[in-house]
Amino acid sequence: GGAMSVAPSGDARSTMKAAHVTSWCAVGTVPDKISIGDVPVPPDPVKNEVLISVKASSVNVDDVALLQDTVGGGWFAHARAPTVGNAYVGGCDYAGVVLKCGPECKILKVGDRVCGVQDIWMKQRPGTWAEQTLAGEDEVCPMPEGMPFVDAAAVAMGAFVCGDMWKRAVKALKGADLRCLVVGASGGLGSVMVQMLSKREGEKLHVTAVCSGANADKVRALGADEVVDYSVGPFGQQLAATPGGGKFAAVFDFVGGRDVEANARPLLRRGGRFITAVGPVLNPQDRVLSCGEFTGAQCGLLGRALRGCLPCTGSKYDIAMSYPPLKPDDFQLVTGGGARALVALVVPFQEGPLREAVRRASSHHPGGRIVMDLEL
Repeated sequence: GGAMSVAPSGDARSTMKAAHVTSWCAVGTVPDKISIGDVPVPPDPVKNEVLISVKASSVNVDDVALLQDTVGGGWFAHARAPTVGNAYVGGCDYAGVVLKCGPECKILKVGDRVCGVQDIWMKQRPGTWAEQTLAGEDEVCPMPEGMPFVDAAAVAMGAFVCGDMWKRAVKALKGADLRCLVVGASGGLGSVMVQMLSKREGEKLHVTAVCSGANADKVRALGADEVVDYSVGPFGQQLAATPGGGKFAAVFDFVGGRDVEANARPLLRRGGRFITAVGPVLNPQDRVLSCGEFTGAQCGLLGRALRGCLPCTGSKYDIAMSYPPLKPDDFQLVTGGGARALVALVVPFQEGPLREAVRRASSHHPGGRIVMDLEL
């Protein structure tokens, strides 16, 4: 369009470097199948879209699931199917700089530093393991002054998930001397939640974190008041045996599975909330669930939700179900107090290091967020 503002000349390329696949990967094969090569650049922005030069993007276990088509156990949330002629670019979150603005942009301008989580389902936005990506300006978060691109990309998914979980917990977090439990506290999401809770303005929250003993010092440094090492024994038993340990107003679960729930539910006070980012099936995105497994999981969630509505039930069960993109309000809510993701590894935008990053993300124990830095 004629009203479009354009970046300085020299950027009018038809192809860009991107990490992509040309067919769905069998479970466990993403590290071997992902390759970095030339793909067409995104189309020029129309309406209120912006073209973004990607400076950093993180490598999440959900990104791996997308390339295997196993998100949610393979039963919903399918991305566009990759083909040899139309490769699928991996990655959902990003931090970068606006290169071009569509004619209806009102907020952003060329050169603005931005980050976000792409809506790759409904709007089929392009992936972010690439030199450029495209989004609507209402799907993009302006980055705070001075925040490095790696930090913004690392915290984007944490802001997306933790912002939603926080809103679900707010009712239970009223009053003084409140205790919260974070399970999976050293991961890319849990580390953000620990900081959100410990840095909260107003009433002080006592934060207990569950992680491996190897990560205990890191998690204490993030603001946890108490750390429980799950490798020593079930955390529910350890906490129940703690002298003077009160009940929890909220449990934030970033691990999933029935064991976590069974350990945590008895620790909740009346009116408390168990909020999970995963659900009752452990690592559901690692494989395609059978019809029985998927139906059982859905019925289990429905049963838990209904049980939480009964007056005789002491606590409520909730699952984070937010839908991308990441909203600026949520980004501010989570990061405004200084919460950042624990970064375990930064890799350059090269095939070997990316494959290693995907392997580490797939392990479910990366020790924090893994970020690809396109400026290295």
